[in-house]
Amino acid sequence: MGMDMGRPRTRRRTHMTFRRPDRQDGAVAVMAVGAIVILCGFCSLALDLSRVYNRKIELQSVVDAAAVSAAIELDGTKAGLTRAAQKAASLFAIPVVYGGPSYGYSQEAMEWSSDAIKFAATPNGPWLSSTDAASKTVPNGLLFVKIDTAGLDPSYGEVRTLFLPVISDGEPILSTSASAVAGASAVSVMPFAVCAMHGDEKHSRNGELEEFGFRRGVSYDLMQLNPEASGEGQTFLIHPYGGPGAASTSPVDFNTVAPSICTGVMGIARVMGGRVPVSSPFPLNDYHEQFNSRFDSYTAPCTADTAPPDRNIKQYKFNDGSVPWMAATAKGQASDLHEDTVNHKRWTVAGPYPSPPGTTAAQYGPLWSYAKAVKYADPAPTGGYVAYLTSNWKDLYTPGEPGAKSTYPSGTPYTTAGATYGESPSRTGVRDRRVLNVPLLACPVAENRATVKGIGRFFMTVKADGTHLYAEFAGLAEEQMLRTRVRLYP
Repeated sequence: MGMDMGRPRTRRRTHMTFRRPDRQDGAVAVMAVGAIVILCGFCSLALDLSRVYNRKIELQSVVDAAAVSAAIELDGTKAGLTRAAQKAASLFAIPVVYGGPSYGYSQEAMEWSSDAIKFAATPNGPWLSSTDAASKTVPNGLLFVKIDTAGLDPSYGEVRTLFLPVISDGEPILSTSASAVAGASAVSVMPFAVCAMHGDEKHSRNGELEEFGFRRGVSYDLMQLNPEASGEGQTFLIHPYGGPGAASTSPVDFNTVAPSICTGVMGIARVMGGRVPVSSPFPLNDYHEQFNSRFDSYTAPCTADTAPPDRNIKQYKFNDGSVPWMAATAKGQASDLHEDTVNHKRWTVAGPYPSPPGTTAAQYGPLWSYAKAVKYADPAPTGGYVAYLTSNWKDLYTPGEPGAKSTYPSGTPYTTAGATYGESPSRTGVRDRRVLNVPLLACPVAENRATVKGIGRFFMTVKADGTHLYAEFAGLAEEQMLRTRVRLYP
């Protein structure tokens, strides 16, 4: 066949040629190593910064809690400053195992120092040390507190870093700190204001205490008073969120003002210490129903949850037998208006001393339904002003000399239980809800800006209507005692 079948076949071998790698191929490995080093560096730096951030958060939590707990105690008195400092210190006395202040991953305990606390009249300072604040004779207005870890052991804010010493010749320690400011954010004062009827805060009226021209136990129609002119009353609306120094925000709408009328609270820290934005006159016809929530009568936006009724809602009407303690039936719901054309003043017969000639007992209106007249003293007695007896009415209210019956209660009609003097609301009531804390302004008022001279306490004797707001004067209130909410400030 021409072929040798028995001879083995010869395999053809393929030779592969191997090429030596280029010298440049190793650069990838070098770059990879460098990238890993950089990434590790960034991770280490991120770890360092995160540890500093965590320490900052730890310190911030501590000062926030201390500031709020201290601010709650501030009431404008030296005792309040002391309590505030003690409250902050007591927080640091709590053992760590029970939630006391700590720092670091090992939860090291922290110690208090009085250098960490300061006080001010505004959330922006200027700040006074606890020693300087306590040295003030009357620390009125110091309603804000600042807690700063800069006043504590500096080691609390020190974090030993891991990566920074590698890339820097500096110290391997970073420091952080925290501070918090807390204070009043709302005050139990009405956005309704009237003029002070006299420039002096205290005045002796033949031995009786008269405050800014008002007499305790005497009722007034607050819509009808005016110390600057006769003929018409003068009233004002204060913006519920426009505190001293705030830009003028007038006019304001119903939805802004009505909730404050219901609750008797304005969303500002204080009304004294500067000029507040106002408008005049106060539109009572728009808001009288909100005033009446105190008598268990509700109109939107008032609700019993946010504006509970008074626990005694009895109206002391002058002409229906609701004032049984008066020997003479009153002529009206308040002391009679008196137009003083000589001094150009619109006040009542209870204003001049003595009362105008021809004044009768009936013209003084219902007396002492909530408050009693008190004896003048300056400074105020530690135990409070001394009240007169009803037997002194003949000396206090002349001419006219109204008298009280022997059945006048030992306290006051408002505080006396029983159907004669009291009436319970249909839902849970709160004592003294009928007391309105009304700003007393320095008049005349110019450029829609007013200075609040004081805050008068006025007890609503009856429900308000569209033109009348009858209330009995019950003395002055200290503004710092009226703050209702405390919050942290940025």
